[in-house]
Amino acid sequence: MALEDVVFTKKRVCFDKLISYGFSFDGEIYRYTESFLEDSFEARVSISKDGDLSACVIDLELDEEYLALRVERVVGSFVGQVREGYLEILERIAATCFETQPFSQEQTNRLAIYLTENFGDQTDSPFAKFPSFTAFRHPDNQKWYGLVGTVERSKLQLGEEEWSEEGLKEVVEIINIKVSPNDIPSLIEKTSIYPAYHMSKKSWVTVVLDGNVSDQELFELVINSRQLVAPKTVSNPNGTDYWIIPANMKNYDIDKDFAVSSQVYWHQKKSLKKGDIVLIYITAPTKAVRYICEVLKDNISDGDEKLMSIQLLKKLSDIELSLDLLKELGVTNIRGPRRLTASAISFIKKNILS
Repeated sequence: MALEDVVFTKKRVCFDKLISYGFSFDGEIYRYTESFLEDSFEARVSISKDGDLSACVIDLELDEEYLALRVERVVGSFVGQVREGYLEILERIAATCFETQPFSQEQTNRLAIYLTENFGDQTDSPFAKFPSFTAFRHPDNQKWYGLVGTVERSKLQLGEEEWSEEGLKEVVEIINIKVSPNDIPSLIEKTSIYPAYHMSKKSWVTVVLDGNVSDQELFELVINSRQLVAPKTVSNPNGTDYWIIPANMKNYDIDKDFAVSSQVYWHQKKSLKKGDIVLIYITAPTKAVRYICEVLKDNISDGDEKLMSIQLLKKLSDIELSLDLLKELGVTNIRGPRRLTASAISFIKKNILS
């Protein structure tokens, strides 16, 4: 690994600090130079507008790059002094002009931010012997749905891909995610997606976090993995089930109907039955549960349609059971009727219907 990679891995440049530190900017590249070892050598650091860093050491007497510090087998007190002086400069720049990130790749950090903002899930290092691996876990059962780590590319099942020796030795950041077994054949045909590294290849795949898989597709795959490891929703065929169903106010003004009567008719949904509890979720821009109801009658015939009658039990403010709280309780992707998670049922019983 290059000296620069050692110093700047998992760090992101703070552009607003470069000029005050001593960098110049020509409209494209930020540049910094500093001489050391009694002005015999000069460190030259360049940072692009995209945050890519390159650096080298120039032997000022010969006016050429000092390559000896790049060769691992070259040892000696003088080479060691050059390395030490150069590293001291790089470490100062890193400490002053960069901020630490949890992961080395920008895409991985974007994923981590997305998961934190949308679900608030916590991470941990599951392997004492492999501290570079980080697990994203579902809060309801602590099962991981994403395992991020770094491996040498050659350890992945690359199939017929051809790589140079240097490319095979490159350390890449990956994430293992759970997928539906039927989706694996089509997924591993895509660039940067491979059979799972050190996990079951029947239900997991490995994605190299190098940007070849778009953020949108990556996020969708990870969300799907989260759903696959989530605890199953509670189904009670002999008693009360708890459901959540979406209501789009542009298509149906449920507020108007409930203002007239505490009982309304709704299209029969899935296997909802008499006695079930139904949460009415108001879609965007509200994104919150507004009504909690009970099914009074199910499968009411109305010509070719089936209806159910629901009774209003409680009306909520739009901050009591928001989408953010629902996500914390394991309820996501409310695009149609779905049963609630055990944690959501427990929360509603204790905090809303008690």
